[in-house]
Amino acid sequence: MAITVTVLGAAVMLTTNVQRAYAHELDDATVQQEVRFAMEWITRTLETAGSNPYNVNVSACPTSGTTFAALRLDPDGDGIQDDVRVQADVGPPNGVVLGLTGACTEPGEDVTIAHDPVNSVLTRWDRGTDTSAVAVTDRVFTQLLFTYLTTTRTVTTTPAAVAYIQVSLSGQSRARNPYSGQFTTFAYQSEVRLRAR
Repeated sequence: MAITVTVLGAAVMLTTNVQRAYAHELDDATVQQEVRFAMEWITRTLETAGSNPYNVNVSACPTSGTTFAALRLDPDGDGIQDDVRVQADVGPPNGVVLGLTGACTEPGEDVTIAHDPVNSVLTRWDRGTDTSAVAVTDRVFTQLLFTYLTTTRTVTTTPAAVAYIQVSLSGQSRARNPYSGQFTTFAYQSEVRLRAR
């Protein structure tokens, strides 16, 4: 009977450890997928920046007299490059950004991407469809950083000089690794060439 109890106890402990490791691996896989998904939609949005086939200078949306700007770096003005506002005449290209006065509903033409460090999410604010920023990710993001480069790959803070945008994105697992006791961090980087430059 003692041998049976010992064997059963060892089997239960082994099963518990295997389940804990499996749960951690699932969490890691989920975080990796979330970071890849976020990088994909951020890249797609940035690629459209400045697309302006009709040379729009001023738009009626979101308010009358809005100056067209392919990029607005650090739109919240906090000095941290964890957000960017992108304008483009893409949904569909028609010579107006976001639409005509009173009908500012063209999606994808005035979008702000930002990191919300308090909630560990990335937000997207499409002024054609949203009234404010919307969380579009799980609560796993520890960093979003944009680095703006000229055609000679020199770092710049002048929006008109930006030819490339480097995106750095980090996500962290929600559960500690059962072996190391640490949270696993996944970091991805991508570079986008602006087609309008």
